[in-house]
Amino acid sequence: MMHMTFYWGKQATILFDGWKTTTWADYSLSLIALFLSSIILQYISNLEVTSLLTGKTSSSTSSPSVKAPLLGKNILSISLGKRFLRSGVFGVRVGIGYLLMLAAMSFNGGVFIAIVLGFAVGHFLFVKGNTTSVTTPEEELSACG
Repeated sequence: MMHMTFYWGKQATILFDGWKTTTWADYSLSLIALFLSSIILQYISNLEVTSLLTGKTSSSTSSPSVKAPLLGKNILSISLGKRFLRSGVFGVRVGIGYLLMLAAMSFNGGVFIAIVLGFAVGHFLFVKGNTTSVTTPEEELSACG
């Protein structure tokens, strides 16, 4: 049965008919898997692919070249292979994000809480403390974001 409101219980269908939980053990393992998937997604979201490939941070530049407006990144210095890798990581991140969103749409309260707690733990573990916001104070107050 497809629920359209939040419910609590061990019987849940997560993502597809083959992933049904009927026992507390199945349900607990599913919650742990979703929790860990959220942490992994938060890690991937904060991963700097350029630093993994070149050993440099995003603030270091080797030579002056063409820069993208407003972004300040060297667009001509990134090789095709690196761009494919970055695009692949982006695709994996978006795919995992959509799967987690669809899992949360099972409307099971435990599933929803496991996903949100996983994002919170991942944020605590992987987001650097000195991050800066790219929005202006007026944009942060806007209801539409």
